[in-house]
Amino acid sequence: MRNFRSVLITLVLSGTFAEGQSPLIIPPTLSGPNIAITVDEGMHEFYPGMPAPTLGYNGDILGPTILLDAGNMVQFEVQNDLADPTTVHWHGLHVAPQNDGGPHSTIAPGGTWFPSFTVLDKAGTYWYHPHPHGMTMEQVVMGAAGMIIVRDPEEAALDLPRTYGVDDIPLILQFKELDSSGQLVMSDELDNVVVVNGSIAPTASLPAQVVRLRLLNGSSGRSFRLGTTSGVPMLMIASDAGLLDAPVNLSRLTLSPGERAEVLMDLTGLMGSSFELYTYGNELPQGVLGGQPMMLTPGPLDNVASSLMTVNVAAPSADPVTSVPTSLVSNTVWAEADASQTIDLSFSSQPMMGNNWFINGLKFDMGRIDQTVQLGSTVIWNLSNNSMMGHPFHIHAGHFYVLEKAGAAPSAEEAGRKDVVLVPPMTLARVIMKYEDFSDPVVPYMYHCHILSHEDDGMMGQFRVVDAMNSVEDRSRSGSFVYPNPVFGDRLTISSESSALRWMRLSDSQGRIVLERSIMTNGPVHLDRSGLAPGSYQLMVEGSDGNRSVHSVLFQ
Repeated sequence: MRNFRSVLITLVLSGTFAEGQSPLIIPPTLSGPNIAITVDEGMHEFYPGMPAPTLGYNGDILGPTILLDAGNMVQFEVQNDLADPTTVHWHGLHVAPQNDGGPHSTIAPGGTWFPSFTVLDKAGTYWYHPHPHGMTMEQVVMGAAGMIIVRDPEEAALDLPRTYGVDDIPLILQFKELDSSGQLVMSDELDNVVVVNGSIAPTASLPAQVVRLRLLNGSSGRSFRLGTTSGVPMLMIASDAGLLDAPVNLSRLTLSPGERAEVLMDLTGLMGSSFELYTYGNELPQGVLGGQPMMLTPGPLDNVASSLMTVNVAAPSADPVTSVPTSLVSNTVWAEADASQTIDLSFSSQPMMGNNWFINGLKFDMGRIDQTVQLGSTVIWNLSNNSMMGHPFHIHAGHFYVLEKAGAAPSAEEAGRKDVVLVPPMTLARVIMKYEDFSDPVVPYMYHCHILSHEDDGMMGQFRVVDAMNSVEDRSRSGSFVYPNPVFGDRLTISSESSALRWMRLSDSQGRIVLERSIMTNGPVHLDRSGLAPGSYQLMVEGSDGNRSVHSVLFQ
């Protein structure tokens, strides 16, 4: 009955909206060494006259596109004006675990986080979104997401479109479910609309020349199978984390949640014509959300072809790009023979045909480190999907290369730098990563399915990267606790439920130790924060029993 009602709502609302399409919204940009973003509640009309509560960064929905230059240092100020905790994860960026924005880096309501890092990534399309455990899906569905564009000299030397909003177009694609009053439904089971940069079925005016589309699947669960109605070919030039070796000519492009791609479309000579960007869900394999469901009730947009956006081809710009480079960059895949560690992860559902997901038979536990990697090592991750559903799998800490997928070498479009791989049902994918820069004995990175309901339900694990020359033994939690947090005054109190306190260490958001001392007391310890700048810190505490715990502390 709910499925029929969702289809009816889709038809009624689509008919209402068809009276006048809206122009494609191009998000504003932020750049420079200091970037401030605030996540807050907003209101947005997906359909005219039907305002709906949403979330956004520096606005009502989504967020500005952040422009970063490789090699530069950037300091962020992230303000949480929500009533709930949040985090901001810089998806795909290679940063230290303290700056990664995973569930350990919670920003309390009214709090501010101050991550800073040097941009170590190649030119490419990345994104940012919330990552609080158990609340990621809700906050993303409500609209908290934004694009990141990294630029570098190697990409700048190529003759590519890069005039933002003119011939270099950001497209955040998201399946969502709206009810009969145009309000967002906090579910991904029966998505009945697709929004492009926050709008349903917008119209874009693109110049009659080579244009660049930066495509992000920011959906909570469903995959896209992208193509055009006109047969205009797509030349894929970049995957998740950077340029490919050469353009790949495609008529279709599959993007699972979290994945990105950059494509060129040559619209030269097509001025005055129109075409539509489509998703061909009817071409997705069985078991991949958005295609033919293997277990769940199909949604109204599953296993069908539907329009996402209309493109009207306008006059060329003043200095158009009219040709496509035949070669781009050189990607060097790390050699399997150099791998010093293999990590085996198995995805399963209990029961087999259910919707209750596990990794290696376990649900996520914030207090458990699932894997440990040595700094400087090359690691092969074996991702074995023993379920009847495809899982887009994301590994934090940087990029990887796909070695094998479903028994075959990676396709040309998956041969570049990636950080999400769609593992089809009942198959194995193997990826390779190298850990050269960052380590932390306590603060972990995450790995998880990027179907956000799966992630929130516990289909996630965490791994530490440790320096063998400067590591600590992983032990159980000491039972210590800190208050108040956030700290608005001059004093932070540290106490323990199980043992005396004997040692503590405070590190800033860049991992630098700002305070370390031995303490021997059975009572609480009072830390004077005088001289400490506002921001996010990591406090490690050791009890007299030798157990250690770590706390994220926010000084206001």
